[in-house]
Amino acid sequence: MRVTGTARSGRVRPVVVGVALALAVGAASAVVPTAPAVAAADPRMSVAPMPVTAVPLAQAGEVAVWGHNDAGQATVPASLAGVAVSQVAVAESVVLALTAAGKVVGWGGNLGRLQRIPDEVSKADVAQIATGTSEFAGAVTRDGRVLMWGITTRRPSPLSVPAGLTGVTQLVLANWNAVALKADGSVVAWGADEALNQIPPALAGVRTKAIVAGNDTAYALTEDGTVIPWGNVANVISKMPASVLQPGNVKAIGALGYGGVAVLADDTVVQWDIREVSDTSWLAGSAPVSVSAGGGFAGMVDSDGVIHHWNEIATAESGLVPAALNGRALAQFSVGPDRNGAVVITKMLRGADPTIAGTPTVGSTLTATPGTFSASPDAVTSQWLADGAPVAGASGAALSLTPALLGKKITYQSTATKAGETTISSTSAAVTVTEPAPVATPKVASTTKVLKVKVAKNAKKLAVTGKVTAAKPVTGKAKVTIKKGKKTIVAKTVKVSAKGSVALTVKKFGKLVIKKLTPKKKGKKGKKGKKPSYYGKYVVSIDYAGNAQVDPSKAAKKFTVKKAKPKKGKK
Repeated sequence: MRVTGTARSGRVRPVVVGVALALAVGAASAVVPTAPAVAAADPRMSVAPMPVTAVPLAQAGEVAVWGHNDAGQATVPASLAGVAVSQVAVAESVVLALTAAGKVVGWGGNLGRLQRIPDEVSKADVAQIATGTSEFAGAVTRDGRVLMWGITTRRPSPLSVPAGLTGVTQLVLANWNAVALKADGSVVAWGADEALNQIPPALAGVRTKAIVAGNDTAYALTEDGTVIPWGNVANVISKMPASVLQPGNVKAIGALGYGGVAVLADDTVVQWDIREVSDTSWLAGSAPVSVSAGGGFAGMVDSDGVIHHWNEIATAESGLVPAALNGRALAQFSVGPDRNGAVVITKMLRGADPTIAGTPTVGSTLTATPGTFSASPDAVTSQWLADGAPVAGASGAALSLTPALLGKKITYQSTATKAGETTISSTSAAVTVTEPAPVATPKVASTTKVLKVKVAKNAKKLAVTGKVTAAKPVTGKAKVTIKKGKKTIVAKTVKVSAKGSVALTVKKFGKLVIKKLTPKKKGKKGKKGKKPSYYGKYVVSIDYAGNAQVDPSKAAKKFTVKKAKPKKGKK
């Protein structure tokens, strides 16, 4: 039999269901979905009553998606093959997955391009993801911050995260609004709908354990099992069954676009919509374990591990969920707004890859952190590899780098085993072993002295000698500079011997001085000044440059070149 269910958008969606037809005189026919046959639920099934956050590593595993695939949203990307996932969230034509290593992966495509994960989110260590609309998605980091992405707009939206918001443990999206639950049990909301931003007084001082949200209504489930709705609730409350509003009577709740679904204390499921209170009696006999909802659709996992998927008027979407998923080790699931749903099935897969720390040089030691795996392996062993081959005897967390490993690519591999599971391995990023950098030895101090300045008669020659001393050989270079006043006459670099000797001889020193001091002519009528002389006061300096073992030093000394005395008998 083919039944059509009309979503609030006005689109008509054909739904194939298996039914048993019951006729009554003077009454309309009733559709009673048949329960799918399934083996006993996997004992590892651990799905939470409200699967709104990520599951621990021990419960993480592989992702399976069902429903529409017009944008590729039902095709899990190859990048997730062998990777443990801890949460899956379904939006319109987009699916988001959170890996056990805290990374967000998206696929499919919609108006908000939510499958394109921003760099800020990709680099973050994420603890929970949230979506459900076609416009926005969000993430809660392990340190309690909220990161959002989606359609950029000038109007208030979930992108406008309150400044300084921290301590968040759960995030949900309600159309153009966001609602966050903090570790202290308090609730914060922001976005375009002011009614949703006004946290009800009934939540003051009450610890909330989970939140869900539809298009314009949010629901808080308190620790004592009471549901507190807020937002545009006038029409919603009037349609909510009295059993839902009874304090302490609700175990789990999910939000439809304009209504909700709840599991009561007596393990019955009830649903409501602003148009009517829906009939979920066809679920009688299926003990509910977990419930989820999104847009115009809801889902439930029962104690037999059977996944039930239905629409906002409580008509079963029979045949939509692959039969192979029933009875599996379900850990987390999500129902989206467009006939899509997804589950995380506990399975031993790679969590975080191993990492290596330390400087990869010969003579040093590397340390490794083993990889992690989902589904609680029976054993995890590790091994150091050099160019992909095991290093003999190196299975511990430390590896000493010997000369034999020079030039090799070193990795650390962890392998997990468990009865009934396929053995799997994960490998760290590689590091290449290099020669250690030369060890720099401390330099010693040096002392430089100008020993003697000897000037020949009439300054025909000048000789300078000096000495550099240190605790280590001072072989190197020194710069010898001679100045007369501010004018540099000589500036020459000379060698310094291993014993520290410095020597410089300047021939025709007097003529050099006169040449240096003679002013250049200005134009054709250059001014004639007093002819410079070589006699007078000077300063000689020796500037030792130092070497790899000895620090530099310098010294200076004044000397005078006297005017030559005329010979006797001559004036």
